[in-house]
Amino acid sequence: MFTMALMLILAVFVGIVIPVSYGDAPFFMCPSSKKTDGGINVAHLTVSSYGVDSTVILQLVTSECHTCDLQNASFIPSNEKNCSLIVDTRWPSRLAVITNNTKDRLDEGCTNGNLDYTFEAGGIYYVYVFLKNETVTCQRPIVINAPSDSNIAIYVTIGLFGAIALLWIGFRKSRRYFLAMISDVTPVVDTEIVSERDLGTPTNVTLGKDSNTKKERLKSLDTFRGLSLVIMMFVNYGGGEYWFFNHSKWNGLTVADLVFPWFVWIMGTALAYSFLSLSRSKAGKCTIFLKIIRRSMTLFVLGLLVNSGGTQNFKKWRVMGVLQRFSLTYLITASVQLLFMSNNSKNTSRKYVHFMQDVTIYWKEWIVHLGLILLHSLLTFLLHVPGCPTGYLGPGGLANDGINVTLCTGGAAGYIDRTVLGDSQVYNDPTCREIYDTNTPYDPEGILGTLTSCFLCFLGLQAGKILTTYKNPKSRVSRFLVWSFILGLIAGILCKFSKNDGWIPVNKNLWSLSYIFTMASMAFLLLTFCYVMVDVYNIWTGAPFFYPGMNSIVVYVCHEVFNQPFQTFWDIHPASHAIALLMNIWDVTFWVLMSVYLYYKNIFINV
Repeated sequence: MFTMALMLILAVFVGIVIPVSYGDAPFFMCPSSKKTDGGINVAHLTVSSYGVDSTVILQLVTSECHTCDLQNASFIPSNEKNCSLIVDTRWPSRLAVITNNTKDRLDEGCTNGNLDYTFEAGGIYYVYVFLKNETVTCQRPIVINAPSDSNIAIYVTIGLFGAIALLWIGFRKSRRYFLAMISDVTPVVDTEIVSERDLGTPTNVTLGKDSNTKKERLKSLDTFRGLSLVIMMFVNYGGGEYWFFNHSKWNGLTVADLVFPWFVWIMGTALAYSFLSLSRSKAGKCTIFLKIIRRSMTLFVLGLLVNSGGTQNFKKWRVMGVLQRFSLTYLITASVQLLFMSNNSKNTSRKYVHFMQDVTIYWKEWIVHLGLILLHSLLTFLLHVPGCPTGYLGPGGLANDGINVTLCTGGAAGYIDRTVLGDSQVYNDPTCREIYDTNTPYDPEGILGTLTSCFLCFLGLQAGKILTTYKNPKSRVSRFLVWSFILGLIAGILCKFSKNDGWIPVNKNLWSLSYIFTMASMAFLLLTFCYVMVDVYNIWTGAPFFYPGMNSIVVYVCHEVFNQPFQTFWDIHPASHAIALLMNIWDVTFWVLMSVYLYYKNIFINV
């Protein structure tokens, strides 16, 4: 009911308030050196030339294209007066106007950043170019219409969800007290929940030796996992076509860049509980290793099937991917944990716990994983990549003004994938292609990034060891916050607290070291929030995120295989952010409702 009500309200909102129209003004599309696709995040820019006998050339590049030189965007022949083109509104634009006649005198207003502008979606803009005292002069872009705020749909959606949440909380509290009043019995809140799962790995642990001993069940971990999954589905479906809900083009962070590494981190946290339970059950190492191999192979095969796209030509299958990265990360991290499991498990039962025991008793694992980081760094900064600068971390294409880096996308990471797997089995549509105009295949879930992914998983494992080593909530929370601060500080130092100018920029495509530390820092902080709200004070039940968190693997695979439920039922192509947002919210809600159904049917699918 709540979902349907939300959809109806949003539908009315979309139909009345948000429609974008460019009016009846004619747009004569001028010759362009670069194709620009239409869409939601665009505006129309008309360049009008008066009295200029030469061909007027508009140069343009978005600020997101770091170290890119201005590109010729359109031409106005001398026999034409104006032309129009579509411009990107997601980021500020750098503009300049020149002519094809080197003898023409250009006013500084046409260059030197004087035309730089931030366009708004749905806007109609004009740039006037004219002769003044025999000098080609330009006027800054002028907006003709008044484009509406494209974020209004987000504000309304947040307000609606907030109101629904408050109504639901009020309903539950009223119902509880009403039942208590008519029965004259104080209601008992059932805090017992079913066992947690992460890709088939149970994360609850027995606190005593007897089978009747109470089990600690961290509902917050499932809540965190479910929250990550819901955001992942939303951004995979399009995120309402907002740029900050889509992956960053190269350096920097958007909402879409957060969720996958959080999953990896949570998988590590779950491993701590899983291995502690296995060690107490006296399972042999060979048996455990076979389980690790089976789970890893299952995830890898599922990833291949998801990537196949229905084609039977194996040579065109993308070998690496999200589930494949999970598979390899789990295989390496769990195997290292298994190797040192016997010694570690003996120390976790001590009554007196040293304030650093969660680190010191695992020093051998730290050495192994720091070795993986060292290997990653050596390959990244020292491996010779033919035709590319050593240690290159850029997207290639137009970057560095297109000098000597055209085919260098991803540096060593891209080179290793293309050499080992071949171009046809590497992801052929990287996020950097749209902005940097590169045609080089690059896989953001490639081979080299698996090394840093393992370290991220190990940092999640460290969080799990805090939970299994310290039983006092205050001790757990304080350690989570300290880890979050330290890792965030390291990330900031590596990237110099800058998007593009640090030693190692935060980059999801590369799974750079600064990116790993940033994601781990945020994960520690978010788990702290969920743990305090859900498990310590019971302020929040974890709903609705708890439900998809209990069946994360099946929900993820279904949302990938069956694509977008909304467009499956209705063939609608969004013409505004509001319509796209409505569709994507329904897409996600569909799978959340499915997870709720599975939960109450007591169906939990392990891998």
